[in-house]
Amino acid sequence: MGHMVSRALPTPRQRLLRQRQHGAILQQSDRRDLERAGWRTTLDFRENNVRGRDGRLLQVEEIWHAEAEREVSTGRDRGVDFIVATAESVDDVWAKLRRQAELADVRRGEVASVQAC
Repeated sequence: MGHMVSRALPTPRQRLLRQRQHGAILQQSDRRDLERAGWRTTLDFRENNVRGRDGRLLQVEEIWHAEAEREVSTGRDRGVDFIVATAESVDDVWAKLRRQAELADVRRGEVASVQAC
C-alpha cells in the first residue's frame, strides 16, 4: 500500500447536496464519510442493566461504541490517529465520531503548520 493521503471530510453543504442527489434513503452518512476520508471504523453495541437493591431490573441502557483509526503519513510525520465515541443511538455515535475526526484533522493541520515554520 502506498502513501495514504488523508482526504478532508465533506462540509455539511456538500453532504446535503449529495443526499439530495441520492435521495433520502441514506443512513449513517457520517460513517461513510469517515471511511471515504481514510478512516477504518468499527461499531459495538452494549447493554447496561440498571437494577434496584432487590435485584429487580429497572432499566436497560443501550450504549453504542464506535471507533476509527487512520494511518497518517505527511512528509516526516507518520503514525496512526485513533478516535472513539459512545452514544445511545447509532446515528448519534457516528455524528460524535465524525466530530472527533474533524478535531483530529485540525490538530494534524496545527502540527503541520508548526513544522513548516
